[in-house]
Amino acid sequence: MPTTLTRNVQSADELITRMQDLPSLPAVVMRVYQMVDDPNVHAQQIAQEISKDQGFTTRVLRIANSAYYGMSRQVATIEEAVVVLGMNTVKNLALIAATYPLFQRALIGYTTHVSGMWTHSLAVGLITQMGARQFDTRVRNEAFTAGLLHDVGKLVISAALTNWMGELYDQVHHQGKPVHQAEYELFGFTHEEVGALLVERWKLPKSIAYMIRYHHRSLEVDEPTCALIEYADHCANRLGYQMNPEAPQEPFDTRVLNRLNMTLEESELFLQRANELLSASQALFQLK
Repeated sequence: MPTTLTRNVQSADELITRMQDLPSLPAVVMRVYQMVDDPNVHAQQIAQEISKDQGFTTRVLRIANSAYYGMSRQVATIEEAVVVLGMNTVKNLALIAATYPLFQRALIGYTTHVSGMWTHSLAVGLITQMGARQFDTRVRNEAFTAGLLHDVGKLVISAALTNWMGELYDQVHHQGKPVHQAEYELFGFTHEEVGALLVERWKLPKSIAYMIRYHHRSLEVDEPTCALIEYADHCANRLGYQMNPEAPQEPFDTRVLNRLNMTLEESELFLQRANELLSASQALFQLK
């Protein structure tokens, strides 16, 4: 079981350093990430790496054959999936397979819903990916990962600072404070910072850590990719894919749209498209 720390932790760095049993991704996923970024790696090598873990392979193939990917026939091997779907898509499949069991849990202080973390995180991942394609950002291959993992810091905070989760819940639900503001007032750091440090430990690309670090504060940095993930988070909440449906809607600064060169009218159209995407993605939300 994770060790519960006191609120005397002075920073996100100290929390990560002192925390035992940090959430982790399977080693195969981290290796696949490194391999996909290597131009000398071929599809067969990616497939061989994933196929070393039979249980993981079975889950990846089950996701690949879900209705979301619209395969005309059953994909029987990882190598076939890589050929048909591409290396980056299979990388995302591996991440989905790894995070589903990690995120399918209630989080003390954040949500009592077992599926809340998974539902919200996947929705933000899918919307961020859709937005990256529309806005042609330079992080198209990292967009889904950053969206899916944007709230991973909450896993650490909820486990490490259990004694303070009642107070956090009260500030958010009864005083109406945004989660990251309540965290900062209570602890001096936020789930953004903790999440960024965690994915750095996982040795994922620095661009992913950066997007996670500023996903509630994109106006502080001149980086449209951070604005995109903040906007995707807002869209997911508006469409009902909240981590905790009982929590008050968090405020959204429409200046974030300016960073994306998007008007309010265009935002509403994007929201409609996002809703259609999520409706078509129910097979991913209901993984077993």
